[in-house]
Amino acid sequence: MKTEKLFWQNTYLKEFTANILSTGVYEKDPTKSFIVLDKTAFYPEGGGQPWDEGKIGNSNVSYVYEEEEIIYHVVDQALIEKENIFCSIDWGRRFDFMQQHLGQHILSRVFEELYDANTVGFHLGNDFVTIDINKPSLSFEEIQLVEEKANKVIYDNLEVVSLFPTKDEVLQLPLRKQPTVEDGIRIVKIDEIDYSPCAGTHPKNTGSVGIIKIRKWEKNKSNLRIEFICGSRALEDFYWKNIQINEVSNLLSVKDIETQDAVTRLYQEHRELNKTLKSLKKSLLDYRVKELHLSAREAGGYFLVVKEFEGEDFKDIKTIASALSLYPNTVALLGTKIDKAQVVFSCSKEVPINMNQLFKEVIPLINGKGGGNATSAQGGGDEAYNLESLLKAAEQKIIMEYIK
Repeated sequence: MKTEKLFWQNTYLKEFTANILSTGVYEKDPTKSFIVLDKTAFYPEGGGQPWDEGKIGNSNVSYVYEEEEIIYHVVDQALIEKENIFCSIDWGRRFDFMQQHLGQHILSRVFEELYDANTVGFHLGNDFVTIDINKPSLSFEEIQLVEEKANKVIYDNLEVVSLFPTKDEVLQLPLRKQPTVEDGIRIVKIDEIDYSPCAGTHPKNTGSVGIIKIRKWEKNKSNLRIEFICGSRALEDFYWKNIQINEVSNLLSVKDIETQDAVTRLYQEHRELNKTLKSLKKSLLDYRVKELHLSAREAGGYFLVVKEFEGEDFKDIKTIASALSLYPNTVALLGTKIDKAQVVFSCSKEVPINMNQLFKEVIPLINGKGGGNATSAQGGGDEAYNLESLLKAAEQKIIMEYIK
């Protein structure tokens, strides 16, 4: 027995009573049950629209789906009672979806009317709505025109009705797209401007959508993906954006309308300062490399640079080690520690000492790990207090074992 769809009779029905025809264990989650009612106002997932949630008796409905015209309600607990069960849907969730879905119909109609762009994809998510249109690109001005025309449809407060035409009657309607089913066809009609096959729920007039706001658009394969929000979602989107604009404008001591220009100037100044900082940092590192090499210990014809840094960025330490390895017959044994110890060994290519082998021999002193190759090795360990001992041990191994 197919389920009677109360949501098609009255999309504003929030509460109803129904009889339970069957129950069972929900096979995708055995901790939950399913309930089949003789009639329901709960919309099942489908047609791009999410399902309704709410309560059947004292049981919470978390998912609703349809199979072969039977609607299944997934609940957290089974019910003993079977007749005249009081049911209620989460109206806030339902009305939000109604606003978004009708907004999609309006927007799709306007894209088709203005740019002959058909909607080839639709997704109604919990945060945003997207449609894919078969047009590769649109300018900001074109998008703005779509928004203006779509919101004009809202302001005109046009009537929205559901039609259930016969197969012959369907052929006489100016449909925006063809139905995907042959029987039980339902057409959502917006005044005389749009006829679209749809099984979803919608407000009874376009004014209830409130507003349509396109948030962004981007290329998606050969199509264009439009992300938008309607009604209460658009208001929430305005809230946080308005708060952020006001806070940023206050920080920069400019008017809210001047915020973008102020941030752009600040960003450009930041980029220039970064360039200057990088240049100065490079000069400083070059100076430190020269200073370290001048103070290097000579042993067996080689220059040994052994240095423990305190709180230095390991990236800078690696840069110094790499620069020292450009000097002839030079070995660099460098380490830094903040929360943990980090070590890098390097040497110039003519030095006959395997840095990776040396590294592996001493890294256990800081309970560390890492590796590398013959001319460079790096890693770290959590026993930072022993970093000095590690560097001294590596230095002594070079002097006593490698170049004796």
